[in-house]
Amino acid sequence: MYKIDGLTNYANVYGQNLADAQALPQNGTWTGPAVKLAGTLGGIEVVVRAHSALALADTKTLTVKLRHAGADLAYSDLATVYAATAAAGSGAKPKNAELARFVLPSNVKANVLATIATDDAAATGTLDIIPTYLPR
Repeated sequence: MYKIDGLTNYANVYGQNLADAQALPQNGTWTGPAVKLAGTLGGIEVVVRAHSALALADTKTLTVKLRHAGADLAYSDLATVYAATAAAGSGAKPKNAELARFVLPSNVKANVLATIATDDAAATGTLDIIPTYLPR
């Protein structure tokens, strides 16, 4: 993998991301736009990485979830992809740090979106949530 501006380049699905340099919400939840990812037969992996350096205060949490829905757009939780509570400075992550990977199951519904949540009113940094092809 090569890097562009210090970030690993991923071959993403249709040039779409679930989150692209999304600022961490401060003491709240961000919900991203839906991307159509069904019918990929387990061939898509979602990568969560720090687009810029992250900072979370000790005892505060960061959670990244994926939700999915069919044509009815009734979203339900698919998976918690990343969940961490900062302790002893562990809430600091450098730019390009890979936080998690999750392979979408073959029965994923048509529409997939991501949520990012923190309980830190001073959380800083940005995340990318990238659907990328698995090598076959």
